[in-house]
Amino acid sequence: MPGIADLLATYPYIDLPHQPAGWAGFILMLVVLLFGLVKASKNFWLEGSKNWGLFTILVLAAPLASLILGVNLPGNRSLPVPYVPGETGAPMVMVVSALPWVLAGGLLGPLPAVVLALLDGTMLALWGTHSLFTPLELGGFALIYSLAVRQNYRTPFYTVLRHPLGAGLVLGLAYLPVFLLSAFFATNGPLAVRFDYALTQHWPIVFTRLAEIGAACLVAEILMLARPSLRPQARALRPSPSETSLQTRFLMGPIPWLVLFLMALMLGDWVMAGNAARQMLEGRMSSTATVAADSLPFFLESGQNLILSMASPDLAALPQEELDQRLEWELRSVAFFRELFFLNAAGEPVTGYPVSDLEQLRLSPEEEAGINLALGGVMVQTYTLSPWPGEDNAQVSFIASVRGGDGSAQGVLIGRTDLRTNPFTRPALEALDSVQADGGEAFILDENRRVLYHTVPDSTLVMSEYFGELPAEAGTFDEVSPTGTRQMVIYQPVAGRSWSVVLTMPAVRAQELSLSIAVPLLGILAVFSAVAIVLLSLGLRSLTLHLHTLAYQATLIAQGKLDSPLAVRGEDEAGRLARAFEMMRLSLKGRLEELNRLLKVSQGVAANLEISQSVRPILEAALIDDAIMARVVLIPEVRMELLETRPVAFGYGPASEMLSYLDQPIYELMRHESQLLIPNTARARRLTLPPDRPQPASLIALSLQYENAYYGTLWVAYSSPRSFKEEQVRYLSMLASEAAVAAANARLYASAEIGRQRLEAVLASTPEPVLVFDERNRLLLLNPAAAQVPGLMGSVAPGQSLAVALRSDELKAMIASPNQEPVSREINLSSGRVFYTSVSRVIADGHRVGTVCILRDITHFKNLDTLKSEFVATVSHDLRSPLSLIRGHANMLRNVGELNEQQKIFLKNILDGIDNMTALVNTLLDLGRIEAGVGLKIEELSAQSVIEQVMQSLRLEAAQKNITLELMPGSVNGKIEADQALLRQALYNLLDNAIRYTPQKGKVRIGVQRSEDSVIFEVHDTGIGIAPLDLPRVFEKFYRCGHREAQQQRGTGLGLAIVKSIAERHNGQVWAESQLGKGSSFYLEIPLEPVKKVVA
Repeated sequence: MPGIADLLATYPYIDLPHQPAGWAGFILMLVVLLFGLVKASKNFWLEGSKNWGLFTILVLAAPLASLILGVNLPGNRSLPVPYVPGETGAPMVMVVSALPWVLAGGLLGPLPAVVLALLDGTMLALWGTHSLFTPLELGGFALIYSLAVRQNYRTPFYTVLRHPLGAGLVLGLAYLPVFLLSAFFATNGPLAVRFDYALTQHWPIVFTRLAEIGAACLVAEILMLARPSLRPQARALRPSPSETSLQTRFLMGPIPWLVLFLMALMLGDWVMAGNAARQMLEGRMSSTATVAADSLPFFLESGQNLILSMASPDLAALPQEELDQRLEWELRSVAFFRELFFLNAAGEPVTGYPVSDLEQLRLSPEEEAGINLALGGVMVQTYTLSPWPGEDNAQVSFIASVRGGDGSAQGVLIGRTDLRTNPFTRPALEALDSVQADGGEAFILDENRRVLYHTVPDSTLVMSEYFGELPAEAGTFDEVSPTGTRQMVIYQPVAGRSWSVVLTMPAVRAQELSLSIAVPLLGILAVFSAVAIVLLSLGLRSLTLHLHTLAYQATLIAQGKLDSPLAVRGEDEAGRLARAFEMMRLSLKGRLEELNRLLKVSQGVAANLEISQSVRPILEAALIDDAIMARVVLIPEVRMELLETRPVAFGYGPASEMLSYLDQPIYELMRHESQLLIPNTARARRLTLPPDRPQPASLIALSLQYENAYYGTLWVAYSSPRSFKEEQVRYLSMLASEAAVAAANARLYASAEIGRQRLEAVLASTPEPVLVFDERNRLLLLNPAAAQVPGLMGSVAPGQSLAVALRSDELKAMIASPNQEPVSREINLSSGRVFYTSVSRVIADGHRVGTVCILRDITHFKNLDTLKSEFVATVSHDLRSPLSLIRGHANMLRNVGELNEQQKIFLKNILDGIDNMTALVNTLLDLGRIEAGVGLKIEELSAQSVIEQVMQSLRLEAAQKNITLELMPGSVNGKIEADQALLRQALYNLLDNAIRYTPQKGKVRIGVQRSEDSVIFEVHDTGIGIAPLDLPRVFEKFYRCGHREAQQQRGTGLGLAIVKSIAERHNGQVWAESQLGKGSSFYLEIPLEPVKKVVA
């Protein structure tokens, strides 16, 4: 793992584009990046010191992250950029180099991420890729990543995309085409060289970039899972583009797959074309190399055989002249060698042909060594020499030993030739030269890797060492040419020799050939794809336009605008859908018009209670669909004419009066029918039409039913036969329902109006005042008697509130009381008159809907009662003295003498009569004292103590009748302020009354309960009970019930009157509840507020 020092030790540089196409690509990518940045960044400035601080930290960390934690990938070095000198190192993965801009993309937004990515790309370009395009690549990826993790679309795909790993996966898919494009622009040379370099030499670099981005995204994902606050600020999710546009949804669905398919198809086509081109070149080059390699052994063997045949034993014995002629003849007879030389046994040159000047022999060191070997006994040898001056191919020297008869070396024969002019090598060289026509090169190498032949004219490589790779066996392989381009090499050893044939071909030739093969198909695919996308887009556009039109029409329908017709074209799905929309529009329009008519009808029915006015809109609404008239025939009760028995009929339309004669038969027929449909009256069976009267062609009649009551019929006539549709029948049925409601309302109104008139007549004739209030205690009506009562009414106008309508506060309190039970009470008006007032609540469905107040003038009776009380009190007082005198004289009769039994009975009757008369007088005096308020002593009492005293005084009387006398459970012991004697007397009277009217073995209970502001004494018995007619008067003076059993009990009729007077003197009240045969309950309520304050 290299460190920072290792990276910084290398020389930083960036290879600039050498051709206009490279600069054009750079400018294009820069413009695209800036355009995307402007579109994506709504705010180019960071907000908040926290964000600026984080951005500063990431800016400082970015260069360091680009230089640390580097990992070298195993493998050879990658190829350098073609036609650019220099070496490249093995690809290196900088593990955390992408982390700063990945974090910035999620936390800070697109602009900071792009800035950091440009910084990271610059560092990688200087010390890594040396490409000017690297910063733009990373800047674009940072922009895409930031947009991916910060978008707020709601579909699952975009949800995954908001995660760093999901965004990293998308970057990985987008990186390959972008990187290949930048590599294409960054490469120098022709189109084929660019393609070759981009498609074959950048995969390690692609892997390193993907590894760096993947590592950064993994770290970001872990950080965001550990700290959710690091996630981009959550925003409300919104529909994705595919959700807002059907065309986008269709295009974004199949088109990516179509593009991937086409890319795979194009790549497959490119790979197959490349393989085919390479195989074709390999085959041609292998054939050429094989031909050349097969020709060279024959050349070498032929040379050796020829030189041996020329080195005859007699050659050394020939004189100089014959030796010259002999060499000339040998050279001319076989066109193989260019030069022949003969050396004697001492190794000294003797002669040569065609060069006779032995000074020009210029033996090479190899030849000198070969001469010594030949003199030493080696028969034949072959050596390679430098080219003749001015030539570009090596010479081949054949050395043969000339032996004498005894087998000893007598001399040496040297024959020289070159590869180009030798007839035996010409086929091989022609085959090798053909490679040059394809842009390749061919070499013939000797055993020392020296170049004997090079197809390049005037090559300087002849007799120099070949520095390319030479495998151990024949084969094909790739290597880098001196120009930095990739080339294909064919190596073919010469069989049986140490020579070899090497053919090289630039890979660009294969790419050019593959281009010529693939471009037509790729062009067809591209055109097909473009046409398919355009046609798909146009088809979808046509469909979406239809859908937009339908959506607009649906919006108009939703807004109630039904007057815009929809053009229907075609019979396809869109056409059928448009037709359905148009039918729906027409149906809704008709339905809406129908509802509008029904609404007007309902408003007319609701606004008018007079039947002639309420049925008019119904008849007008029924006169549609070529109807000539509409009539409604109703029961006579809808009008306020009590003596009328004929149906009430109303009509509308030109033929209404002419066809009115059908009202009565249709009215009677529809009593037992719900509807009558006669499509053609000429064939009617259920309705008989007179032939001498006008007749409708068809008619429909509907019964008017409301709450199971028959109110009449609605019937409509038409001028031509027709079949009645369900919609029309339903519409007329709704009109019939409205007519039934109108008839019912009219009937109720007529009935109510008649009742009101009757009530007004009754109230007007009633001499007693009557007041009626609504549920809010507002005056509804009053009779003339109430308006004439002085001091009663404040305002007689209906609708006035209770406070304004009445003057008496006591009467206001009675009416405003929440108590639902009827209340009766005497009311004193300011005029001095006294009225016995009854207030009753009008209850409907458990709720109070009004109040009725009836007043009876009892002023005269109250005056008579007062005179009576005064008279009784006076008489009672005057009677006490005579009664006392009579009682005294009667008692003195016992002292006169012995009385007989008859006399004793008479005396006892006299005394009993006197006692009864005295008790009556005392009672009358007590009642008068109570009513006058004389001697009222207020003190604090215990309610339960008073009850116990009363019970104790009456236990004997109860026991005599075997009556159970008990205290009610749950009674409370409260303190009250009252007159003890009067309270005891009131309870005594109530308890005595209960015991007196309860049969033997009955039960009497007494108790006391406490409320918020009073104490209520209760006395319950199981006696004979009180009749409902007697119950309101039981507290009147001298009133006794008419019940036979009650009349059997002796009494004055003043006991309960005394109780009432005692209650009223304490500002309380007394009341009774009873049922005949079951018993009675009496209640005495005494307020807790001190009575003395009221009395004072």
